[in-house]
Amino acid sequence: MGDDTKRTNPLTEAMRADALGRAQKLLVELRDHWAKQGVSDSPIPLSPRDPQKLGRDWLPEPEWMSGGDAFELLRLQTEPYEYAPPIARICQIIADQWDREEAGLNYALASLPPSHDLLQDFAVGSVQWFRALYSLLTLKGAEDIEGWEGLVSDLYEWGVMYDCLRIRTWYALENALSHHWSVREISLPEAKQEPIWSFPKAMAWIATRDLLALARMPVFTQPVNETEEAVALHGVWRYATMALGWLHSEIAYTHCKCGALQDFRVKAFKHCTCISVAWEELVRFRGGLSPDTPELVFNLQEGWLSMTWPDGADDIRFLRRDILDRWPAVLADQQEVPAKDHSTVSGEQECRDWLVKEFSADPEKRRSKKAFREAALAAFAGRLSERGFNLRVWPDLARDHGRDGAGAKRKS
Repeated sequence: MGDDTKRTNPLTEAMRADALGRAQKLLVELRDHWAKQGVSDSPIPLSPRDPQKLGRDWLPEPEWMSGGDAFELLRLQTEPYEYAPPIARICQIIADQWDREEAGLNYALASLPPSHDLLQDFAVGSVQWFRALYSLLTLKGAEDIEGWEGLVSDLYEWGVMYDCLRIRTWYALENALSHHWSVREISLPEAKQEPIWSFPKAMAWIATRDLLALARMPVFTQPVNETEEAVALHGVWRYATMALGWLHSEIAYTHCKCGALQDFRVKAFKHCTCISVAWEELVRFRGGLSPDTPELVFNLQEGWLSMTWPDGADDIRFLRRDILDRWPAVLADQQEVPAKDHSTVSGEQECRDWLVKEFSADPEKRRSKKAFREAALAAFAGRLSERGFNLRVWPDLARDHGRDGAGAKRKS
């Protein structure tokens, strides 16, 4: 029976063996979807470097972030030592810009990126190509496809080492600091109710004073199997390491008090010490270092931030009331950084119902996304934010009703 538990699932083996077939099917479905919706290739924003402007003077900060900086920031929040996941996140940022018709493309290329035979139906460097590339990079078992690993390596060299990619900084940071729907809908209510906090959650609160940050923090333990392998000696499991990477980014760009954001701007995550200060304050609050104290472990050059989890760390608990008495919540009128989103759940749901009716009343598809958005913000004033409309209300409905706006508009 012991041998049977180690045997790979035959269905899993079959799916991995046919990774190429699944990739081909997925990409054909993407191509056919866009063809059915009458979507043509988007323009490719080639912007060759000016030989008179060396290095970072090519589309400089703060409006633009280099592909290398975006890669390093996103690598903190993905699987350690893996290049494909952060590159896939970059593709997602480029492909998911819903307001490009009004704001212009959110990326620029110094040269065309490397490609793969599977992507031959898509114009290299276009929005559609990046969307197809995202599907290929995130496909389970794709590493078994011939040429896949070489593609990942070539993309890294092109976008990171040779600095041939620029992304508008706002879109990269929005992706890096965003919350999945489940954080708000499932984890946040639970985080608000918890009267007892673990060491990482108490530390997250001290650094951010934000319940959403607590909701993003998973359970911290030592790895219990090979798939949860730690990256640091005596460190926590990998998913917790990814969560710490997100927390460090959130602090550096939204709650920084050490001056790193002001001094280093898009590279703030490399210099911000606020998460360490929060750890120090909590250790002092608890009475100082002890053998069971979890410790932060930084390896930003390799793209991860972890925490040790010694024996006894599971038993460290704090009363929420004690932490709030020592580090009270920041009042709304005292917040230095404006709230990113003021939508209500009911407002967004009612807007979805309203938008479906508005689509039906515009069968010729003459109204632009901007016109729908302005009308929605007026109709649901105080209950719907522009960000909520762009990121949660519009995307799925627009795609289902053939109004996703990827590429050129449909011609009458």
